[in-house]
Amino acid sequence: MTAAPKPLSASLLLVLTATGMAAEEFSYDSLRAEARTLAAAPYEAPKDNLADYWKNLTYDQHRDIRFKMESGLWWDQKVNFSVDFFHPGWTTKRTISVSEVVGGKSSHLDFNQSLFNYGKNVIPKGTPAPQGYAGWRARTHLNSEDYMDEFLVFQGASYFRAIPQKTVYGLSARGLSLNSGLPGVPEEFPDFTEFHLQRPGKEDKSLKAWALLNGPSVAGAYQFTVTPGVETVMDVEAELTFRRPVQQVGLAPFSSMFWFGEGTQPRPYDHRPEVHDSDGVLMELGSGNLHFRPLEHANDRFRHCVFRLEKPRSWSLLQRDRSFSSYQDLEAGYHNRPSVKVEPVEGFDLGKLHLIEMPTHDETDDNVILLWEPEPGLEVGKAYRFHYRLRWMRDPAPSGLFQVKATRPGVPVKQPGQMLVSVDFAKPLYPEKKVGDPKWDDATKIKPVVTLNKEGVKLVHVGLTDLSMANVDDIAVADGRNPAMHMPQVLRAFFVFEPGQEKDIDMTCELQDASGKVLSERWVYLWSK
Repeated sequence: MTAAPKPLSASLLLVLTATGMAAEEFSYDSLRAEARTLAAAPYEAPKDNLADYWKNLTYDQHRDIRFKMESGLWWDQKVNFSVDFFHPGWTTKRTISVSEVVGGKSSHLDFNQSLFNYGKNVIPKGTPAPQGYAGWRARTHLNSEDYMDEFLVFQGASYFRAIPQKTVYGLSARGLSLNSGLPGVPEEFPDFTEFHLQRPGKEDKSLKAWALLNGPSVAGAYQFTVTPGVETVMDVEAELTFRRPVQQVGLAPFSSMFWFGEGTQPRPYDHRPEVHDSDGVLMELGSGNLHFRPLEHANDRFRHCVFRLEKPRSWSLLQRDRSFSSYQDLEAGYHNRPSVKVEPVEGFDLGKLHLIEMPTHDETDDNVILLWEPEPGLEVGKAYRFHYRLRWMRDPAPSGLFQVKATRPGVPVKQPGQMLVSVDFAKPLYPEKKVGDPKWDDATKIKPVVTLNKEGVKLVHVGLTDLSMANVDDIAVADGRNPAMHMPQVLRAFFVFEPGQEKDIDMTCELQDASGKVLSERWVYLWSK
C-alpha cells in the first residue's frame, strides 16, 4: 500500500524527535539489571504530568483523536511491521516511555502531535502536549497483502492482547497480576512504564519488544518475541524482583468476559442466545490428560476455583463455540473471538491455576480471571525468571479425543428434588475434510463415568445418547454436509442426582470404553444451587 505524500516521512519525524537524547547501549541483560536496581529502592509513583485538558476528554472527544496510520514507525521502510501510538486522555491518563532499538542501541522517541489527527477537537491555546504516549499497537499483513492489520496492542497497566488471522479482539493478557480476586485485599496493577522496540530487518517475520515493569510491590523486565499468523505466537521471558510481600502472584494472567451461555440459568433478558469472549478452560496435565472446565455465570455469586498442577504441559482459555447461530451478533463477532494457549517453558514446575468468575450485569466488564500462582511463593529481594509461550489462535489442534461441546443443567420433569446435567461431547467439534474414510465410534461400547465430591449426594441415573445424526441434520450444506467432509460425532452424557442440602458440588464426567480407556476430555464442573 502506497503512503500518501507528506512533507516529512513519519520515520524521519520520529528520528528527528529522538535526537535530543543520545542513543544508549541496550540489551535484555541491561534491562534486567535496571529492574533489579529499581526493586532495591523505594517505589516512586509515576508523576502526574498530563494537562487537565487531556485528562478531561470525554469518550467521544478521545475517540476523535486518530493516529495517522501512514505515520507509523517503520511504515515506509519496506519491513513487515509498523507501529501506531495511542494518545493519552479519557481513561488512559498515564503515559509510557517508548524507544527504538537499532544495532544494540536504544533511542528515546519523544511525543509527536503531528502524528495524530485531532478531528473536531479544539485544543485550547497554550495546552502542553503530553510527555509520552498511552500505549502502542503493531500492524502487519495479517489477512491481506493489501492492508496492514493491527494484531498486537499494549495499553494500560501491564495489559496486552493479540489476535491471529481471521479473528477479532477478545480476551486480554497481563504481564503480571497481584492479589486478584482475594476478598478484602486490594488488587495491585503494576505498570509497563517503558518499552524498547526492535527495528525489524526486511526479512524478519517476528517483532521483538522489551518492557520495564514497576509497581508498589515489584519491578521486572520482559522480553516479547511475537510472530503473527494463523496462530500469533508470543514468547514471553520475564525476570521479577519483589520489594515487598504480596499474598498472591499471578503469572500469565488473563481477563475475559462471560455473561451467559447455553447453560446459564436464569438467562438475561437479551435477544442473543449467548454472550461471551471465552467459554472454557482446557488444562493439559503433566500426564497428558485433558481436563475441560466450562465457564459459567452464577447470578450474583463470586466463585474462585483452584487447580493444583505439577509440571502442566499447557492450559488454555478458549472460545470453543464457533457457531454464529449461538450468538446472533455479527457486530460483536463473538464467534470469531480468539482463544489463547499457555505453554510453560521455565519456572512453572508446581503451582495453582486460579479461575475467578465474578458477577456482571452486561458484556462491558471483564468478569473472568485466569492466572498461575507459583509454589513456593516468591521471596522479597530475589530475582525470579519465567518463560512461557502464548499461542493466540482460533482453536487447538484436534486431540483425537471427544471434546466437551456444551453443558446444560436443569430439573427433570416433575422431579423438583433432583437435578439433571447433560454434557455434549463431540469428535471433531466441527466438520472437517475427510482424510481416508474415518468412521464414527461404536457408541454402544462407550459409557459416561461421573463423580460427585459430596458423599451425601445421591447419583440417581447415568446415561448416554448418540446425537450424531441429529447434529448432521442441523449442518447446512455450505458448512460441510457433503461426502467430502467428516461429520462430527456428538454424544450426550447425562446424569440425575439429588443435591439435598448441598449448595456447591464439584463433579466430573468422562467417556470410557468397556476396558476403562478414556475416550474424552474430563469435564470438570462446579454446580451451584
